[in-house]
Amino acid sequence: MVCCCCWRTKKNQAPPLVALDPQSVQDYEDLIHVAQKREIKLTIRKGTQAGVAAGLCVMTGVIFAGPVGAAVGGAVGTSLAVSMSKNVVPLNELLAQTPVEKRAEVMKVFQECFREEFTDTINSSPELKLLVGGMSIFGIVRYMVDRDIIQNEQLERLDGILKKIE
Repeated sequence: MVCCCCWRTKKNQAPPLVALDPQSVQDYEDLIHVAQKREIKLTIRKGTQAGVAAGLCVMTGVIFAGPVGAAVGGAVGTSLAVSMSKNVVPLNELLAQTPVEKRAEVMKVFQECFREEFTDTINSSPELKLLVGGMSIFGIVRYMVDRDIIQNEQLERLDGILKKIE
C-alpha cells in the first residue's frame, strides 16, 4: 500500500516506478524477487575499506614483528574489518530503496550480466526457449530460480552477479 502524499510504502514493497513502463516495473519486481529468494546481503561501501584496513594491519604487523606480527595484525585487522562492515543490507531492500531515476541503470547492468551468463542455459532448455518470446531476461531468471532449474555453479554465478551492485 502506497501513501499518496509521500510515496512511502509498507515494508518489503517497492515504491512505485513512475518513470518506467509496465514491463520495466515488472522486470524490477522480478529482480527484487530473485534477490530476496537468493537472500543476498551486501555491505554498503565499507567492504573495500574494511579489506584495506585488515591488509594494512597485517602488513604493519609483519614489518614490526615478522610472522608473530602477521598473526597479531591479522587478528586486529579482522576485528577492525568486522566493526567497519557492520552496515549489511539485504539486496532486495537496497533495490527497493533505489531512487526511481537510478533503477534503469541498475536494470541495465543486471540485464547484460544475466544475458551473458544464462544464454546457454536458456538455449539448451525447450521449456525456457518457449518463455523467451514472452518474458524478459529478468522474468526468465526469476522462473529458473523459483523452479530450481539452475543449480550449484550457476547459482553461485547468479549470486556473484547480484553482488555486483556493491
